Amino acid sequence: MLTDLNINAPTTAQTFDVCVVGSGPAGISLSLELAKKGKRVALCEAGGFELSEESQGCYSGETVGDPYFDLMATRLRYLGGTSGHWAGWCHTLEEVDFRRKDRINPLAHWPISKADLDPYLAPACTILDIKPPRATRHLSTKQGIQEVYFSFSPPTRFGTKYRKTLTDSKNIALFVNANLTDVKVSGGQVVNATFQSYTGKKLDIVASRYVFAMGGIENSRQLLWHNSRNNGQLYAKGAPVGRYWMEHPHFTIGAALVDFGLPGKRRFFSLTPQKQAELGVLNCGLRFEPLSPSAAKRLVKDLMCVAPAVGSWASELMGENLVCGVKLRAAWEQGPKLENGITLSTKSRDRFGIPSTVLTWRKSPLERRTLTATTGQFNEWLMARKLGRLKLDDWVLGRGDYPKDDELAGHHHMGGARMSDSPTTGVVDRNLKVHGSKNLYVAGAAVFASGGHSNPTLPIVQLSLRLANHLTA
Repeated sequence: MLTDLNINAPTTAQTFDVCVVGSGPAGISLSLELAKKGKRVALCEAGGFELSEESQGCYSGETVGDPYFDLMATRLRYLGGTSGHWAGWCHTLEEVDFRRKDRINPLAHWPISKADLDPYLAPACTILDIKPPRATRHLSTKQGIQEVYFSFSPPTRFGTKYRKTLTDSKNIALFVNANLTDVKVSGGQVVNATFQSYTGKKLDIVASRYVFAMGGIENSRQLLWHNSRNNGQLYAKGAPVGRYWMEHPHFTIGAALVDFGLPGKRRFFSLTPQKQAELGVLNCGLRFEPLSPSAAKRLVKDLMCVAPAVGSWASELMGENLVCGVKLRAAWEQGPKLENGITLSTKSRDRFGIPSTVLTWRKSPLERRTLTATTGQFNEWLMARKLGRLKLDDWVLGRGDYPKDDELAGHHHMGGARMSDSPTTGVVDRNLKVHGSKNLYVAGAAVFASGGHSNPTLPIVQLSLRLANHLTA
């Protein structure tokens, strides 16, 4: 069933088993699975079927700290959410991402294990139109190098692929142009949620459970706002809502000539968990992407000028098509840091009167050390096996700050409603229920307690399917 709140709205409160707010990968995956299990679901999307200025305008906000994206550009507010500009990269969280790392960052771990998500890998891959990524391949104990594998979705645009399924479902009521504007709390639980359209029409929904699935920035903004409107009764006092927000720094870090792999193929590497622990760093992925033949030849020429003997080796192999010229990029884990997070603006509000977002994001010395240590170990591995040479950019070698004209980050909005067994260090428990609430849950990357080095979409869907199972158990 479909209702466009801009056009019409029910005159009385609507009752459902579960009300899901937000229709990105988390919200749609959750709703479809709940419906499959016989639950009546209200799926409420703040936008329509296409992007609009009035919808995107609600995402206006301010960033503080390191250079970051415009908050209206880094996410999408329409059916399917930010899957609308997802590039399709898929990798699971690794076992090391769940482990305690007290010596490195005491909060960079989950209260659950990888085994808790593994049962949901295959169905999540089906939703994303991929095969499960291959297992990581160990390459070196001394340098701690392993090869990592990604699967690539077409990519799946959730709003396009699942629109008909949603609207045809007997168990799902899809409401578009439905902006959450009010939440009423009584006795430790949400008893009513009010939605408003851009034309002023309102909808009240009464449900047994409510799930915020609005994205890794908007979830925190809405939690903070509705908690203040309910005299601090929405979640446990002192819960770090909006705090410990994380991204994946993404930068081009140099180029390389390597004597492995097939020309034209991307390859991915990281450090083993043992080496990460030994060096006191987090998870970092190195991404090798092919250069054009002309760019590869320029690298050989540069190498011959710096180290003629090695340059001659590369030149000879180039003639046999054994040496690949590659661009070297990195995407890596950021440790949870209290100072990074989302707060409410005291200066601006959206059209519904909700304070705009202020996002504070800064990288720490740990992130820089993680990148440096990972590239150093990989270079040592290449040199020891005579597999090639890296040409790292000056800033990676400590001669300058992060570039401001590069990728900056992955548009991966993690944390802000992180999972923890304690309300002093997290917002949701291991079943994604908000601490201090009897019936409010959060889905999506906001609940990530640590982010690993890879894209979050696949684990987001795994977590959503796990939540559906919990809500119907």
